[in-house]
Amino acid sequence: MAKFQYEILTGREQMGVTGGVVWFLTSNLSEPLGPQLPNILNDLGAKGWELAGTGDVGFTGRIEIILKRQLD
Repeated sequence: MAKFQYEILTGREQMGVTGGVVWFLTSNLSEPLGPQLPNILNDLGAKGWELAGTGDVGFTGRIEIILKRQLD
C-alpha cells in the first residue's frame, strides 16, 4: 500500500515584494521560499511533491496549497 507525506504551502503578505506574497512550507515558517509561485512549485515538483488540492486550511481567508509526495 502506498504511503504519502503531506505538506501545506501558504502565502503571507509582505510589503515590498512583487505580487505582495511570500510563500512558506508550514513545517518551516521561518524559512521563506520566495514570491515566485511557479518556480517554487517546479522546485518542489523536482523533489517529488505534487499538488493534492487547495483550500482555506487555516481559516485565514487565503487559499493554501496542499502538497503530497509518495514515501519510499
